[in-house]
Amino acid sequence: MGTMDDEERGRAQGSVELVAGDPAVIRVSGALDLVLAPELERLVARTPGERLVVDLTDVDFLASAGMSALVRAHRERQALRVVATGRVVLRPLEITRLVDELDVYPTVAEAVAGR
Repeated sequence: MGTMDDEERGRAQGSVELVAGDPAVIRVSGALDLVLAPELERLVARTPGERLVVDLTDVDFLASAGMSALVRAHRERQALRVVATGRVVLRPLEITRLVDELDVYPTVAEAVAGR
């Protein structure tokens, strides 16, 4: 058995990054859990502008802490749009009925356009 190098460990833990634009896009990858959710919340709070897109396309695990962070972000910013594709992310959002509260889109392009 080998050990993970820093790059592999970073991928396993995930990341949150801001992509400049109008609206700004926050790209999340890996597990959106207790470790990553506070990072997402900090970046949402620091990102200027009314409209914001949170791209969960590369999320491979969505924990309750991640869903709570999305709800708080949505309550702070009514113009928050979430990109969610695939069962790993969509299913928890559907089970908790957060798809009824959040503006969920299948692609970043559609979320940016708002349709």
